[in-house]
Order: sequence, then C-alpha cells, then structure tokens
Amino acid sequence: MNSKIFVHEEKLLNNIYAIKKRLNPGVQTMAVIKDNAYGHGLEGVAKCLSPHVSWFCVARVDEGVRLREIGIKHPILVFEIPNNRTAALYVQYDLTATLADVSSFDVLEPGTSFHVNLDTGMHRLGVLPEEVPVLLDKIDWHPELTCTGVYTHFAKADDPGNPEVEAQLRLFKSLRAKLPGDLMTHTANTGAIFYYSELDVQFDAVRPGVSLFGYGAGDVVIEDLSPALVWKSFLMQVKFIRKGEPVSYGGRWVAPEDGYIGTIPVGYAAGIHRILTNKIHFQIGGKLYPQVGTISMDYSMVFLGNDHLQVGEEVTLLNTESQNAKNWATHAGTIPYEITTGIHPLIPREYIP
Repeated sequence: MNSKIFVHEEKLLNNIYAIKKRLNPGVQTMAVIKDNAYGHGLEGVAKCLSPHVSWFCVARVDEGVRLREIGIKHPILVFEIPNNRTAALYVQYDLTATLADVSSFDVLEPGTSFHVNLDTGMHRLGVLPEEVPVLLDKIDWHPELTCTGVYTHFAKADDPGNPEVEAQLRLFKSLRAKLPGDLMTHTANTGAIFYYSELDVQFDAVRPGVSLFGYGAGDVVIEDLSPALVWKSFLMQVKFIRKGEPVSYGGRWVAPEDGYIGTIPVGYAAGIHRILTNKIHFQIGGKLYPQVGTISMDYSMVFLGNDHLQVGEEVTLLNTESQNAKNWATHAGTIPYEITTGIHPLIPREYIP
C-alpha cells in the first residue's frame, strides 16, 4: 500500500478517561467499535481498550466473530437484526443479539441472549411502542431465549438542548417500566454522555462511539478529547509547473506562479474524498501545502511553491492536530465519522503506545 495509518493508543486511553470522568459511579462503558472501529482498525482498538471497558458493541455479526477470534472475552452486543444466515453464530461465539423486530423470535436459536432495542423516535431499527405488548408475550413464549437488556438510541443527542432528547427519554422510561426490572439498561451515545448530563440518561451503561476516537458528536468541540489517527504517505513525483498551467482532471486549479507540483499516490479510492478537491492541506516537513487539482482515484497533488522537495519525502495527510478528520469534514460538509470510516480498510494500521 502507498500509505499507512498510525493510531495513538495514549490518545484512545485519554478519550476513555474523558468519557469515564463524566459517568456516575457504577456505570459501565460499552465501547462502540463498529465499522472497523470508525476506520481505526477493529482488532487493534479492541486490544487497546479491552482493559478499560466492560462491553464492546459492533454493527454486524462478522465483527463480533473477529473479536472472539483474537481472544476478546468481553460481552459483545451486535446491533443488526439477526437472520437465518447469522443466527447460529450468536450462540457459537457467545454474542448478544439485538431484538429490534418481533419477527426475530422466529429466527434466533435456543440459548441466544438478546437486548431489546426500543424505537422511541429514531425510526431506524427498533420495536415500536405499540408492539411492546406483543414483545412481552413473545418473551414469555420463548423461554429458550434469554432477554438480558433493553436500550434505545437518541436521534438528536448531537444537538445540545434539543427537547426531543428528553421526549425520547420519557417515552423510553414509560416503556422500560413494562419490561422486567432486572434488565441491563442503556441509552446514552456520545452526544448524550457529553451534552445531557442533567438528564437521567446513563442507567446501567453508556455507549460511546466517535468520542473514543477524539471527536464530539455534532459541531461542538470537546476540549479533552484527542483525535487518535494519523495518516501518512509520500511524494511519488515532483515536477516543475509554469504559471497558468492547469493540474488534473478538468483543469480546476491553475498555477498562480511558477513552482513545483508534488504527486501523492493516494486518492479517493483510499479515502480522500473527491469533494475535498482544492480545499485541504497536507503536511510535509512541518509545513502545510495546499492540495490542488481534482483528487483522482489513486492520486492527489500538492503545490509546493518554490520548495523543490525530494521524491520519497513523507507526507502527512491527516494528523491529530488542526489537520484532522474534523477539518476535512468541515470542508466536505459532513461529519468526522464519514471521513475516518471512509479510509480503505486494507491500508495498514499501526498502533503507537
């Protein structure tokens, strides 16, 4: 590969500390490391965080299987709805299923443990409030399955002070009261942990996701979170360009003066989104240089001005400081999650203590 990801474990642990200092005594941490740990590498992040969290949460069964295969012993909650192809794996690998649709009772195999996902307003996955009576009957009718938890997901917790968070919480509490009292209960994602401490959202556990990797939910910057990911490549070619000459597809950038163009062998196939064209900077030798010309599938260009740098010189694409995923997300009109999860999973990840 023509680039490499470096994940700073010290920063991951700093983020865990920032999360835990906001928790009530006895509240467990369920680390959400779905989708290759938001691009940071599933296995490496799990090994780093395992001494410091109580649970792991993943999006799909195959992620849970991978964690078991590297020796993770923690309880693992899988968010997706089980199907006939995956049902046996929950028992085989001791994974906790999510029951978000009452039809799952007919799919899950005997011996499966599950948490109920109640849809209190997200309207993505989850059992609707009017389906709760049927849910309770199904739980009674299926003693071969074990319900061990209940949760919901806030749709607008990334927006501090949004009244819909409290409305969802009220609905959840009213539904929760109809289920057995001993079920593990959890609702708080990153936004709820950091922005809604005045509400009773923590229950038995919280589910931090993007905050593990150094970013707040939404637009709020949380000062004690530290981005953990650095992405590096190198200059593959350096060439002279004259004032007025265009660069890359469509000629969307024209040299304002004579100087040098550096070509980096990383493009949108690896995760530098094309929409970032002419908007971001890369760091070379401690200096920032503008990315110029349309980002192509396998290459990005930088304007070096009068600096005639050498082929092979290291280029930092993303760093843990000002040129991080939040910076790119701002330019792309998106969120840091999309930036980091969009980095190609086959790019090597190295973990720095």
